[in-house]
Amino acid sequence: MQIQGTHTFKAPQKLVWDALQDPTILSMALPGGEQLEKLNENEYKAVMNVRVGPVQGKFDGKIELTDINAPESYRMKVSGQGAPGFVNGSGNVRLESTGDGTIMHYTGDVQVGGKIAGVGQRLIDSTAKSIIRQGLGALDLQIQARAVEAATVAATVAATTVATVATTVVPDVVTADTVAIAAPAVVAATAPTQPVVPPMPKAAPAGPSAAKIATEVAKDVARDLASDVVPLQYQDKVLWFAFGAVAMLVLVLLLRAIF
Repeated sequence: MQIQGTHTFKAPQKLVWDALQDPTILSMALPGGEQLEKLNENEYKAVMNVRVGPVQGKFDGKIELTDINAPESYRMKVSGQGAPGFVNGSGNVRLESTGDGTIMHYTGDVQVGGKIAGVGQRLIDSTAKSIIRQGLGALDLQIQARAVEAATVAATVAATTVATVATTVVPDVVTADTVAIAAPAVVAATAPTQPVVPPMPKAAPAGPSAAKIATEVAKDVARDLASDVVPLQYQDKVLWFAFGAVAMLVLVLLLRAIF
């Protein structure tokens, strides 16, 4: 199975890259993810509960990152095994800065076997695309929450610096000129030697629930299968037309029953 696509994050490239290396954020954004543990610098242990059609079960696996070129790209190798079968795959992730945002380009090749392979290639493809879409959407929310926290930290540091200048450098008379002159020295003296990594937000958005994941997957699979008959851009119109036709039929039957 071939996987490829793009996703645009409304955050700087460095912030997106840091999030992709953070097991805490990834675990909250991973659909069906029950555990994501960092084994070493570039290897993770993962436990996922996945449902594909009538087949559902847990996969225990590993994720290994190689060919790392921070903060631009890396290669990922995935292997998982469980009661539903096995999943092995590899792919590439590349980040591209677009000014105020970041585009993620991803490609991959995945092989599945066991019970899960018996549900049909089309169903597997549709489910995989749905899980990827939901996962990237949840990751985007986590990154935006961290971006807000980073902006708050930066504003607090700036306010503290100005307050320090006003109270310790020129305690009697403070003007814009004196603050401008003294601020660089205070910043240099008080700035940390290492860059400050924004902490996890206190109220980070929760990851998708199992029920929501299953519902979204079912919708995406239905839309994908229906695209053989009705193009995606017309499915909403056809759906509303069908609802209207059913409503009219029910109304006619009620009127006939009454009169």
